[in-house]
Amino acid sequence: MGVAGLTEILLTLFFGVLFSQTTATQYCIIGAGPGGLQVAYYLAQMNLDYIVLERNSGAGSFFEHLPRRRTLISINKRNTGESNTEFNMRHDWNSLLSDDPDMSFTKYSYELFPHADKMVQYLRDYAAHFNLRIHYDTPVNAILRRSNSSGFYLVTGDNRSIYYCDNVIASIGLSILNKILSEGHEFIEGYDAVTHEREKYEGKKVLILGKGNSGFETADMIYGYTDYVHMLSRERIKLSWATHYVGDLRGINNNLLDTYQLKSLDAVIEAEVDQEVKFKKKHGQYYMYEEGDETPFLGPYDKIINCLGFNYDSSLFRNLSGYEMKESQKYPSMDWGYQSLSVPNLYYAGTITHGLDKRLSSGGFIHGFRYTARALSRIFGALNHGIRWPRSQFPVDGIVPSILRRLNEMNGPYQMFYILVDVYIREGDTVYLYTDVPHGMLHRIHELILKDRTDKLEMVIVRLEYGEGFSKVGGDPFRHGRSQLDPVLAHTCNFIHPVLYYYTSIPPPVPLRSKLLIGFKKKIHLAEDLHTDFGTLQNHFYTLKNFIGSIWNTNMDFYSSSTCQILTLLQTELPYACRRHIRVRDKLTRTNIVSEVQPERWSFEELSGSFFNFMNTKNSSLLSNFCQP
Repeated sequence: MGVAGLTEILLTLFFGVLFSQTTATQYCIIGAGPGGLQVAYYLAQMNLDYIVLERNSGAGSFFEHLPRRRTLISINKRNTGESNTEFNMRHDWNSLLSDDPDMSFTKYSYELFPHADKMVQYLRDYAAHFNLRIHYDTPVNAILRRSNSSGFYLVTGDNRSIYYCDNVIASIGLSILNKILSEGHEFIEGYDAVTHEREKYEGKKVLILGKGNSGFETADMIYGYTDYVHMLSRERIKLSWATHYVGDLRGINNNLLDTYQLKSLDAVIEAEVDQEVKFKKKHGQYYMYEEGDETPFLGPYDKIINCLGFNYDSSLFRNLSGYEMKESQKYPSMDWGYQSLSVPNLYYAGTITHGLDKRLSSGGFIHGFRYTARALSRIFGALNHGIRWPRSQFPVDGIVPSILRRLNEMNGPYQMFYILVDVYIREGDTVYLYTDVPHGMLHRIHELILKDRTDKLEMVIVRLEYGEGFSKVGGDPFRHGRSQLDPVLAHTCNFIHPVLYYYTSIPPPVPLRSKLLIGFKKKIHLAEDLHTDFGTLQNHFYTLKNFIGSIWNTNMDFYSSSTCQILTLLQTELPYACRRHIRVRDKLTRTNIVSEVQPERWSFEELSGSFFNFMNTKNSSLLSNFCQP
């Protein structure tokens, strides 16, 4: 009897049933939400063996019930004034990535904040359009480690089906409402059960526990019907426009702040909700007491609603030896490659990867984790299948237009600021560009990109950052002098702007949940811009050109072919652009005649033509001054 057969017998004894179906695959994705669908799309693009296991009858089932008000707070910006699809994805917070422009969420709703049902429809259409391999109505009941390999057994359905998986990707979202352990917690209803029927709150007094988006969303939905709404939590309100963190309180939900500040009975209260408080019911209404105090400090209320947020469901992993399970842990522990810290070959995707970048970037939301899901798929391709990380290449003097073009259209590093970076590696007269690389994986760049190349290298890292201290609770994001447009003072910029890091060796590891890059030789900031136009002549082009020229000790000016031919008669040392434009068979001197002029295999005009076309809509003065005499 083989090992697999013996294992099935043991599993049969363990679960008490006889398995009727077994399936083997390389990648098992748990959950057909947006994160799971995005990983599935890229695994399919690489022709890798995968299956998605979804407990419900359709994709995106989370959005059938949540948010309770049924209005998304992710921006559906359909118009930007630009035709560049890469640029436009910066402002489309709902679409998944694909090579089909018709599969854009912007085609599903005209509303800036769409109805959640539109997301359900979109995700199901996306799954069907790309024919993703999804097994619906297939809940995963248990995950067990295979004894003879590094893979897993997934027991599903009514414990009669089993999947053999080399790798598991859990894209299970946040589904467990935070528990309230205080005495009287049975009087509290959960956010996930809040009714849409606002009339049921007519003339009611309501206490909402929690001051995040779910709490304020609930308050905004009902406060026009209530006597009053009180909102209580330990921490003060965090406003997203002050913190630049999209998970903090959004403007669409914060109407109750008006009625509170304008003295209309509603209130926002700071107090701890823990085991030292009690909830009691008297005469059909609810009161909140402090431990040992017989006089309530809050009340009366007709309803108390728990809006204290959600955690991931760690019970799915209870049978995995060594898995770290912590009570009320919001996110699982993982490394920068989205792999579990305690269970090899167990990976995460979607909103639960936000544990790596919470309050640093946007990885908890579709417009962020669609890019980290793509990065995870590329990590699989590079580490498990020898599939090269996507790259482009050009001559050394092509790096400046390449960086400027990417800065003005790249959407991965724009939404996943700090976390995803562009990597430029120079090898002789050639530069290779690798896009959307996780900054925490740069120390493993020899595995992802370089393979057998030496640790010594010339590398420029480009990413987008906010100014230090600009985003904070209680700060004034609208203060006078908040903008800094002087390129000399670009390091003091507050708003999102480009930062370049120059390395001559493999970077050291980045600590988990850190935005820092360390071990670089030089660093430079480029100035912020109101419209994120990083292609202006004075603020960006000259600063970037001079920086690249200084680190590579190369004249980065651009010359026409005719100017280069004249310089060959006047100089013995030609600028790099001229050495690339023409190849001279005989050694040049000031007096000899050029024996042959031959174009190099790279054409700068071909390389930068599309860049010029793009930049022409941004800054026409750049085009007239781009080539220096």
